Amino acid sequence: MKKHTKTILFALTALLLFVSAIQQATGFCKVKELSGVTTQNDKPVLSYESYRNGSFQRKAEAYLQQHYGFREPLTRLYNQVLWAFFRTSQVVEKKRIFINDDNWIFEPWTVEEYYQSRVYLYSNDSADMVHKMEAEAFRLYQLQHILEPNGTHLFVALLPGKELICSEHMPKNKYYFKEKKITAFEFYSKRFKEMGINHVNFGEWFLQMKDTVSYPLFPQTGTHWSNLASMYVSDSLLRYLEQLGDMNMINLVIEKKYQRTVKPDNDLESLMNLIWPLKKAPNFLAGYYYTTDSTAVKPKIITIGDSFYWNIVNCSSFGTAFSAFPYWYYFSTAYFNGDNTKVANLDLLNEVLSSDFIMLSYSTAPIYGMSNGFSEKLLLELCYEPEEINATISTIRNAITNDSAWKAQIFNCAIPKGRTYEQELTSEINRVIFNDLEHYFPALLDSIPTKRSLKARYLMGDSLAFVEWETRKTMENIKTNPEQMESMREKAKQHNFDLETTIYYNAQWIVDYRIKEGILTYPGKLKKSPK
Repeated sequence: MKKHTKTILFALTALLLFVSAIQQATGFCKVKELSGVTTQNDKPVLSYESYRNGSFQRKAEAYLQQHYGFREPLTRLYNQVLWAFFRTSQVVEKKRIFINDDNWIFEPWTVEEYYQSRVYLYSNDSADMVHKMEAEAFRLYQLQHILEPNGTHLFVALLPGKELICSEHMPKNKYYFKEKKITAFEFYSKRFKEMGINHVNFGEWFLQMKDTVSYPLFPQTGTHWSNLASMYVSDSLLRYLEQLGDMNMINLVIEKKYQRTVKPDNDLESLMNLIWPLKKAPNFLAGYYYTTDSTAVKPKIITIGDSFYWNIVNCSSFGTAFSAFPYWYYFSTAYFNGDNTKVANLDLLNEVLSSDFIMLSYSTAPIYGMSNGFSEKLLLELCYEPEEINATISTIRNAITNDSAWKAQIFNCAIPKGRTYEQELTSEINRVIFNDLEHYFPALLDSIPTKRSLKARYLMGDSLAFVEWETRKTMENIKTNPEQMESMREKAKQHNFDLETTIYYNAQWIVDYRIKEGILTYPGKLKKSPK
């Protein structure tokens, strides 16, 4: 009997391995993909050298760990056993999520913010962090007052994180024991009021109503606001925009709520990859629609911020209320403007000055990086010519090049990041400039800078800037045309002028002629009335 038992177990094991290999090779049985992001290991290529030095074996093992048959259901089974008997999981052990005894799940940065404050990721000196946040608030104040006469309204949406609203459900602290210093959310909430900076504090609002609403503001096992809460945020934003822009917009109407049974808000729970869902409180949804009238307009809004904006857009079709609503995710990637592209590839001044609203939308954890460089870059382009900016960059670049220790430091920083020296050098130059922006560009020391770049004045409707801008464009066209350049050389020789002056006068004459003939017309402000 013992002999037969071993034979049966061997046969079953062989059968399982065989079926697993067949599933891996053919995929004959479809399985549900695991949730979360995994870095895929490439299939190794066998060679004499890779086999001899052992790299093939290491890569083959890593590859097979991700590509064996029925990996997904077996992983879920393993996770379910861990959770059922030991109340843990792989993502919990790796501190990718934190979960309390009542199955409330939090992301690590929200726990860090609640117990320690993320200020330590940005500075170990609270005074230095306050200085940085004060500088950012001052730049937002400057931009608000520069843009408002153009009809572009800048404001900040201060968004609550889960740890702020659901603090009674926070897991016990096991990791963060430094003294909790100032938080960025507290600083900006107070400072914006004092400075008169346009803002909406949804953190205060959520705290006021958390004990009175009949639906959860945050889902128990999700990251962001509940979908129903996101709808009410959308409605409040539209009402605020009407007041800020003194305009009538289309309105969002939210219908009666109902319990949600399909696609629950459980993006954090899904990372655990369990077979059976966790026990949790119900979540709610509601229908909605937009109403309009003959006087309602659809303005353009640009949003710069973190992932909470996805909920606003997706849960209420927020873009319905706007003629355009590009989303500059952390001032890096641009969404909802055709093909997703890098913000660095866009015409920043043209985009901003053609918009009715600029919303900075940040929650409690990411708010330490408020605007992600948007305020500095926009102020520079509004107030300084490209030649002036490039001259400063060149000065700093030369200083680094002539300092062997500084140069070596950049090399040493680039290697572990997998970056080239030039990439790290560019980052270092930006760091130097933006850490002391007003030192390198003193016009920005003014409470409300009056200096403007030619392009900014042109886009804002300055008639003299319009003529100068068109003259520059015409000069560029002349310089790229060989026949016209030959003509310019002859005229310069004939009138005893230098070549650049000759090109300038001829370009100016061409622009004047086009204006007189109605070929060119003064545009006024770039931004059109919202439709």
